[in-house]
Amino acid sequence: MDSLRDWWQGLLPREQQLVSVAGVFVVIAVIYWGVWAPINDAEKQSIAKVEAQQQTLSKVKGLVNKIVSLKQGGSKTYRGSLSAAANQTAAKYGLVITRMQPQNNKIQIWMDEVPFQALMNYLNDLVQLKGLSLDSIDLSETEQPGLVKVRRIQLSQ
Repeated sequence: MDSLRDWWQGLLPREQQLVSVAGVFVVIAVIYWGVWAPINDAEKQSIAKVEAQQQTLSKVKGLVNKIVSLKQGGSKTYRGSLSAAANQTAAKYGLVITRMQPQNNKIQIWMDEVPFQALMNYLNDLVQLKGLSLDSIDLSETEQPGLVKVRRIQLSQ
C-alpha cells in the first residue's frame, strides 16, 4: 500500500487528475459490462423464451380444440375398408403412412415427420367426410417447425 501511495505522490497533479478520471471510467465500464449488460441480456432472453412458450401453448390449445371437435364431429358412418380410406385420404394430402394396424372396426396409423396442417386436414377429412371417429392421437414435436411425428392415431367406425 505504501508503494502505491508513493507512486501516487510521485505523479504530477495533472497526471493524478488523468488517472482519477480514467479510474472512474474503468469502474463505470466494469459495472456496465460486468453487471448491467449480462442482467439485461438475461432478461431479454427470458422474455423471448416466455413468448415462445406462449406461442407453443396457443398452438397446443388450438390442436386440442381441433381434436375435440374432430372427436365429436363425426356423424356419418363409413361402410368401406378403414385401410383403404386411410391410404386414399393420406395420398390426397401427400402424407405417407409408415405403419398401419387394422383391428376389427378400428385402425391404428403411424407416420414419420408430416406437416401439421396437412395432418389436421387429413383427420378432418376422415372424421367429417368419411364419418370415422378419432379415438386417440399421440404426436411429438420434431426439430423442424411445422412438422410433427405421428406416434399413433386410432380411428374407428
